[in-house]
Amino acid sequence: MEEFIDESFFVDDPKQEKSPQIELKTTGFERTFNERQVGSITKAIEPVSDQNPLETLVDLFAAQPDLEAVPIEINNKVVGIIDKEQVKELTSTAFKRFVAKDCGEYVQKIPLILSTRDFLENILPKVTATSKEYNIKHFVVLINNRNFYGIASLEDIRTKIEELRVQDLEKARAIQQYMLPTKKDLTLLPFKTHIWNKMANPVGGDFFVAQKIVTNSYILGVFDVSGKNVSAALLTVTIGSFFEMIKTFSQEKINAYSLASMLDSYLESIVPVGNFITGALCYVDMSTKEVNIVNCGHDDVYALIRNDDNKIKFATLPPTLPPFGMNSIAEELKKTGKGGYKLALQKGLQINLFSDGLPDMQNDEGTRFDTENTKKFFIDVYTKDSQTFEPFVEETVTEWIEHSMLPDDITVMNIQF
Repeated sequence: MEEFIDESFFVDDPKQEKSPQIELKTTGFERTFNERQVGSITKAIEPVSDQNPLETLVDLFAAQPDLEAVPIEINNKVVGIIDKEQVKELTSTAFKRFVAKDCGEYVQKIPLILSTRDFLENILPKVTATSKEYNIKHFVVLINNRNFYGIASLEDIRTKIEELRVQDLEKARAIQQYMLPTKKDLTLLPFKTHIWNKMANPVGGDFFVAQKIVTNSYILGVFDVSGKNVSAALLTVTIGSFFEMIKTFSQEKINAYSLASMLDSYLESIVPVGNFITGALCYVDMSTKEVNIVNCGHDDVYALIRNDDNKIKFATLPPTLPPFGMNSIAEELKKTGKGGYKLALQKGLQINLFSDGLPDMQNDEGTRFDTENTKKFFIDVYTKDSQTFEPFVEETVTEWIEHSMLPDDITVMNIQF
């Protein structure tokens, strides 16, 4: 199609005429591409004829610093690309500029042609391999696999994929956080409950619950999924789904052991072979004034209370049942006739559940926080005002890890009666 030139195209003084420009055109197709497709990142740049002198590109790149490459056409068909670095090398001295030929002599013919409909993650391996083999950074993009649309670079493809992954992780994080109990939810419980959680990645494998089951009965728990990041986060969603689902059941006969058995059976068909989920459940019955604790392959649960002499007494409750997802908890309960711990609910009792990220955290020298420091930490928690719980956990974790990365998610739940 010819471009119509009217009077506005002309200038009074040739000296005021603008340097040659190649515009990133609006094609009208931009919104027809999914953001995961090549078309969404393609720069629609007008091709330059192979008959133009190389000096033309020198002026173009000088006038437009953001321009990295220009498509070259022969007989109205784009055949390749010349990039800025190539032009710099070919015109780096006065002599080189003097002997430089037309653009057609230097065009890089691209062995891999992309389509606007190609999905970025699908074509990344081919683009990377081609870039490495032929030492090229930019690629020709066709629309409808026929007409020239623009050019896209390997860097643009990688940047966009990373951007999309960050967006996906943020969405996944929001979904995961939405399934966790809020501070408002915790205030509805008839006893004080504090939870501190920090993920090592945007999404993680720690999960926790704190909700009413039936009149005067409540379930609290901390879970840790084997694995990290997205794969682990997907399994935490199944735990959240289970506890949302039981809200719709008739729950009069539910107790700590039936809950553990049902969750184990539910997860068996979901958890892949080789993966597992550890967890500690705390079932509080305000009617009977009892607390049942079921530890399924999880870290020790710590219970603390003061005796008549006002001394702090400490109880360690190690796991007595296998992790969730193996469908073996019900069988284990039948075999042994017992599988948990029962505590009398009394004033001053504190129960602490946590994930292994707490004892496993390391300082700059690689020293683990370990079990003894974890026990001392919960004794300190017991002696402090409940309002200082979250700041105290934050301070403890921050001071210990110093400048180190957090190796694993950390969840700490403190239940006070």
